[in-house]
Amino acid sequence: MSIALSAPRKASYALFALALVIIARFNLGPCALAGLVSFMIMDLTERGLRRRGAKIRVARWAALAMFAVMAVALSWIFVAFVRVGVVRLPVLLDTVLPRLTTLATEWGYELPVDNALELRDLLVTSAKENFASVSKTSGLLTRGFFLVLVGVFAAAMKFLSPSEEGGGANLYEALREEFSARVRLFVRSFELVVGAQVAISTINTILTAVFLHAMGFPFKTFLILTTFVCGLVPIIGNVISNIAIVTAGLTVSVHLATFGLAYLVVIHKLEYILNSRIIGGSIDTPMWMTLLGLVAGEAMMGVPGILLAPALLHYARAELRDLPAPAKP
Repeated sequence: MSIALSAPRKASYALFALALVIIARFNLGPCALAGLVSFMIMDLTERGLRRRGAKIRVARWAALAMFAVMAVALSWIFVAFVRVGVVRLPVLLDTVLPRLTTLATEWGYELPVDNALELRDLLVTSAKENFASVSKTSGLLTRGFFLVLVGVFAAAMKFLSPSEEGGGANLYEALREEFSARVRLFVRSFELVVGAQVAISTINTILTAVFLHAMGFPFKTFLILTTFVCGLVPIIGNVISNIAIVTAGLTVSVHLATFGLAYLVVIHKLEYILNSRIIGGSIDTPMWMTLLGLVAGEAMMGVPGILLAPALLHYARAELRDLPAPAKP
């Protein structure tokens, strides 16, 4: 037997799905992601101030000011990551690949490539081209930058606008209320998933920075920025930053690379504890499902899709849990 849902609620699901299709079809992922992150920062700040007794007007404008500060800080981190990566990543690859060739010869292991020097040149050239592409597309007066501005402006207008109230007296009001409920639930899922990911990535970056300085790792600035930026991406981001740290250690010695690998094993075990402490058991998506979501998100929206996929998975599960089970015949 099918689940009994009102017509406005069914229509709200269709509208929400249509919105996702439009975002994916017209490459509006940067706009959606920028708007969600902006609203998340302002909303969480306002709620935190309100819980501490601040008046609504003071809390709202203070949250807007806090968002401006954080937006500048995040933009600086991203620009610094790209600039440092353009310089340091090719040097890292250029240093480590001859080292790998020497180690393979000493251990009697044949590399899966005919010429490691050619592979080095290929990787260095590819890295330079990719970073140059990122630098170019993230510049001013581009479509991506314009979409980010639109998303930020829309989030600020939504945050500052008074809440709409309606009694569902007509079909339009009923549909608007149901669609607003879908959006609110997704925003809460995004805040829960992405907010927790940012918190965990920040803690991981601080601990990693202390370890890198204590052990004397080379390329420290690049590795610290990579740990934070890549740590915002579930699963895949940790793999990328781990490879970078072990590779940097290998440019000095095998022992340093081994210490780095051992540290990463310990720190990621600690992340599981942090994960449960920060967000509890409410986010318990299986790894295989998360990976499939990341792949599908990347195929549909690129990098924004990777960041939005975990929140969409959590949102879908929250919606399903809110629906009653169909009655048995």
